[in-house]
Amino acid sequence: MTALLTGLGLAAAAGLNAWAVLLLFHGLVRLLPQDFPGVTTPILASPFLLQLALVMFLAEFVVAKIPLADRVWEAAHTVLRPVAGVLLALACVPPASLPAEVGTGALAAVVTLGTHAARATSRITSTAATRGFAQFALSLAEDVVAVALAALLFFQPWFTAIVLSGLLLLLITHAARVRHALAVLFFRIAHPRRRNL
Repeated sequence: MTALLTGLGLAAAAGLNAWAVLLLFHGLVRLLPQDFPGVTTPILASPFLLQLALVMFLAEFVVAKIPLADRVWEAAHTVLRPVAGVLLALACVPPASLPAEVGTGALAAVVTLGTHAARATSRITSTAATRGFAQFALSLAEDVVAVALAALLFFQPWFTAIVLSGLLLLLITHAARVRHALAVLFFRIAHPRRRNL
């Protein structure tokens, strides 16, 4: 159960910034390889993935602070972040039967998507409220929170249950706002010249 909570905690943090969490994972797997017995660990710990995560982290650090480019980036990461979350979760749990691994992967994808949806909602809401002036500070805060959350949930995996409960409550109580924010995100990417939303 601890391994599953650790994996879901890393998956949740990946919904904020998958590349920062992958960089943290690379450091953790070098220090504590016994904590990552999963089938995806060799892939995530490879030098190629370290280099890719570093390049993508630097790209996100820049792109996430540019008002229109960040929307395209967020839309692409609606797929990329859950993939990273699934790989991270599977790296934390020992090899098991195929149904168990599929279940773990599906749960991790849902958790990562939930965090990603909360992030996208806060980003669009803050951009509208501040006309983009808070973009840099918000993006930097997301990066810091992603790494801090991943580290906390790795070393104290039982906090994952609290974080996930809070995330679920937040998404339920703000469901209409989340749906609207995601609709705005994808509408503006599909119709960049329309300004009525």
